[in-house]
Amino acid sequence: MNRVSKKTAARAAAVALFRKQLVREVGRCECCGHDPTRVRFGQIAWRLDVHEIANGPNRQKALDKRFAVLVVCRACHMDRLSSRAEWPEARQLAALRRSRPRDYSLEKYLETFYPNAPERITEEEVMAWINRPLNMERIGTCKSQ
Repeated sequence: MNRVSKKTAARAAAVALFRKQLVREVGRCECCGHDPTRVRFGQIAWRLDVHEIANGPNRQKALDKRFAVLVVCRACHMDRLSSRAEWPEARQLAALRRSRPRDYSLEKYLETFYPNAPERITEEEVMAWINRPLNMERIGTCKSQ
């Protein structure tokens, strides 16, 4: 079992309600569309997780920011989103923009996590992912479907 510092445990407890409510509100995977309440016989009802788009030292800041997290099924979380080459930040932000446009804010995202690099990700990069057909974002392509 991994040891967790008291500070990290306290932060996780502080954001637990926010994350639980977000999962309940969204109700499906924002990458593949999996809905654990609508599985057919023989399918797996993957649990939904909250995935932080920002990683590394910025991850802790992202835990309770609606503009910096995605609700994803366990299959997408473990298999797809672990590959930053396949799912770079711009693609994850595109999934957020497509699923929850009111929560999407590239400006807030960059301001919060990369204040010294305001053009690290551009709106054009995000739009390129939105305008591109994404096979893995179609319902039925996830392992859980």
